[in-house]
Amino acid sequence: MKNFIKIFSILAVAGLLVFSCTKDEIDVEALTDFAPGIVSISPANNSKIVVGNFDLQVIVADGASSPLSEISVQLTDEFGNTLVEATKGLSGTLDSIVVPGADFLVPADQLGAGNYSMNITVTDAKGQTVNRSTSFEISLLPFAANHDIMWIAGAFNGWGGDEMILVADHTWEISGIDLLGEAWKIKNCLDWCDEDWGDAGCDSFMESNLNGGNGDTACGFSGEVTVSFNDETLEYTVRPAVEFATNLSGLYLLGTFNNFDGAEYRFQLVADNTWELAEVELAEGDEFKFAEMPNFMGKNFGDADGDGVAEEFGNNTPFSGDPGIYKVTFNDETLEYTMEFLGTGGGGGDYESIGIIGDATPGGWDAETQMTDNGDGTYSILVGLLDGFLKFRADNDWAVNWGGADFPSGTGAQDGPDIPVTFGLYQITLTPETGEYTFEEATVGIIGDSTPGGWDADTDMTPDSMEPSIQTLNVELTDGFAKFRLNGLWDVNWGGTDFPAGTGTQDGSDIPVTAGTYDVRLNVLTGEYSFE
Repeated sequence: MKNFIKIFSILAVAGLLVFSCTKDEIDVEALTDFAPGIVSISPANNSKIVVGNFDLQVIVADGASSPLSEISVQLTDEFGNTLVEATKGLSGTLDSIVVPGADFLVPADQLGAGNYSMNITVTDAKGQTVNRSTSFEISLLPFAANHDIMWIAGAFNGWGGDEMILVADHTWEISGIDLLGEAWKIKNCLDWCDEDWGDAGCDSFMESNLNGGNGDTACGFSGEVTVSFNDETLEYTVRPAVEFATNLSGLYLLGTFNNFDGAEYRFQLVADNTWELAEVELAEGDEFKFAEMPNFMGKNFGDADGDGVAEEFGNNTPFSGDPGIYKVTFNDETLEYTMEFLGTGGGGGDYESIGIIGDATPGGWDAETQMTDNGDGTYSILVGLLDGFLKFRADNDWAVNWGGADFPSGTGAQDGPDIPVTFGLYQITLTPETGEYTFEEATVGIIGDSTPGGWDADTDMTPDSMEPSIQTLNVELTDGFAKFRLNGLWDVNWGGTDFPAGTGTQDGSDIPVTAGTYDVRLNVLTGEYSFE
């Protein structure tokens, strides 16, 4: 199409010049005398088509002073066998050739899957010639596509991959996934070996990593959704997996907390006419409205008298509750809304459990590693981490979670970014009330009269490269006793009565050891140890 526009732009300019200039002013013939140009080819170069009937089509163009004369097209298979050759006389500045699939030596609808080539030669009246060779693939896919397989990956699946299904020409789809409001991308190779696509600008069009780089798609989508992606146009859509009745195209909460602008607080349609915003932090003096678009385009609703029923284009709704985190629901049929208090600012609240989750943690993005409630408003854990990312969350659910961009300390926020961490053993502490977190590097050592340092000095262990919660050491020991302890202090230590393997406990017995050279292992999460 771009070639078509370019060629006809030249022709148009030349035509205008003929009428606006004399021959003394410009050489019109020189401007309209150029080699033939190929406007379009079907099947397109490097494309995939499905098994079935198809025609060959080539559209060409040339200048008025060198009109088209002849075109030849040859189709060959991957073994060099000629399937069809066709030649046609041309005329004028725009012409084409169509070779019906039924005229092939082997009819098009009987061709098998494989790679095919087209060789094209175009000549004009002045003998100027253009040659072009292209290739395409006949695929066993059910529809035309530019790729054989497609995956979606993100924080919701540990950046692994859920396979998408080709449901129409160039259209890949997956349904019933929850993107958790986190970042994700689409890729054509499970282990990121080729091309992937992301939409950092949240404009519904993906960008390829092969075109100068791209970013993750982090546009706040959550709840069970269906994701569709067109591998030709790179357009994508994310829509609820279950379609509900609604009077609106979308819903956003706009207020003094976001200067009444932006898509950060986007509602999800969870039932007929019922919209839900999982989390928003509100403070004394805040005002807000419900808006169909993040920039106040479309409808908006306010409740100036605070009776729980909004009015279309009503004045701002004053916030009158206790400061903190709220879940907000809105019915676009009745205009009633509710606000459920979840906890104080920073994510405070009463939780059954708090854990860490992410590709840096022992459970990956699939399972939390539980922290210990210290009884003083903090939670902590001694754990080994891989290079990667993690977040804190409460009660094994994403309704309350803490994330942040800073490491090794920072303040987590609800639905904040994944926290970047580096490999090592850490004592991690979180204060849910404020969201403050710290990662303090830690060491585990072995000490005792059977160890090189006796009872006076620890012999430090190192985290296992694959499972850093397991501390390892190759050491020569003598007959005697040993224990494990944290950071060279007795505040945290592991002891036991069993040898060569057992489970250590806090302030447990000295472990009896017999002389030898051992690979020693201690799992700081379970207390399990071994001397091998």
